[in-house]
Amino acid sequence: MSEPDTSHTDGIVCPHCGYEDIDSWEWNDGEEGDGDHDCADCGKPMIVSRHVHVTYSTSKKGPQ
Repeated sequence: MSEPDTSHTDGIVCPHCGYEDIDSWEWNDGEEGDGDHDCADCGKPMIVSRHVHVTYSTSKKGPQ
């Protein structure tokens, strides 16, 4: 069996069994999304790191 893809995925993927938590966005332990987490499927421990990409937009304000 090949190793599951666990890097920069849309949801938390267990590195042990490959289960993907489709409600990962709901999980937060108060540490900004990072920390220890047990797989909801196999129960084995893993370390979760949340990656956030911020972008900005601007527009003109008022009459020119």
